[in-house]
Amino acid sequence: MKYQIAEARKLRNITQAELAEKMGTTQQTVQRYETNQVNIRMDKMIEMSEILNVSLAYLLGMSSSPEISEVSDMAPVPLLGSIAAGTPIEMISVDETYDIPADIHERYPQAFLLKVVGESMNRVLPNGCYALINPCKEEIKPMKAYAVCVNGFDATIKRVKPLSNGYELIPDSIDPTFRPQIFDFNEIDTQPISIIGEVIWYLVPFGFEI
Repeated sequence: MKYQIAEARKLRNITQAELAEKMGTTQQTVQRYETNQVNIRMDKMIEMSEILNVSLAYLLGMSSSPEISEVSDMAPVPLLGSIAAGTPIEMISVDETYDIPADIHERYPQAFLLKVVGESMNRVLPNGCYALINPCKEEIKPMKAYAVCVNGFDATIKRVKPLSNGYELIPDSIDPTFRPQIFDFNEIDTQPISIIGEVIWYLVPFGFEI
């Protein structure tokens, strides 16, 4: 995947040093991002797309247009990988785009797709569907479905209940073997949790078995 970070930065007349300052990092790190010397976390890609005011698809090298919204019935959004609806798994990188309705794209211009793998959310998200994720900027809404990163690497979709000292991740499945998980940050061995974004919509790809 050929990122277009340098192109976006130059388009907005921002230097590497200025971008680094806005991101709270070093110029050397930005240079590594631009030359594909390091793997870039999804939250950093989203942050750069917002700072540079370009679409995430453009920054990922999946679109030739930097504009966030396009006048069309449909708009392409990036499919960034697979995410578990079951036991958390390491997110798998994917280099594809899929079209979604333009009105949804206009409401959520930085949203991206993740492929759902597993049955722990099958009441609302069928195994194999593509969930549209809106990066979190607001307070977590209790019991809404979110894409969550566990331990910095593994990703899952669950309903999230904020606790005073952590989160409870709750499945929404017809399979009773899936159980809620509590992550209590007061316990030393608790894995760190970060919220990737809220699930706002989903689609099923062509050929999906119904």
